Amino acid sequence: MTMWAESHPEKKQDHCIQCGAATVMACSHCEEPIRGYLHGSALHSGLCVPPSFCHKCGKPYPWMEDRLQTAKELLDHEDKLSLDDRERLWGLLKYVMSDPKSDLAQAKKKLFEIGIDKARSATREFLLDFLAKYSAEMSKS
Repeated sequence: MTMWAESHPEKKQDHCIQCGAATVMACSHCEEPIRGYLHGSALHSGLCVPPSFCHKCGKPYPWMEDRLQTAKELLDHEDKLSLDDRERLWGLLKYVMSDPKSDLAQAKKKLFEIGIDKARSATREFLLDFLAKYSAEMSKS
């Protein structure tokens, strides 16, 4: 697969126009070029939909690491959950994400949803939305 930035170097940008972060061209863990292609035509914005994990080493890209850190911080500051509950839920979240394509993916997600039931609605909504987006992306690849 030819990378979009290689095939259209004239359109490469130094920063993301959505969040302002520096453009990342390769995995920071293994240095494998990030796959991607242009969506839409010249009449559209031309934004790429970035993958969350490296196709070579499987580690998260910086934007996914940020989302994971946010999820962890939300759990850490969730005062409606005991410390044991927070640690158990963080372990479940990592477990759910370990292999979203497995036959057990839905069961793992359900376990997490049951465990997060005690959390405040904002934390619960963020984490469930995060899982839904992650699962949808993994099902595409």
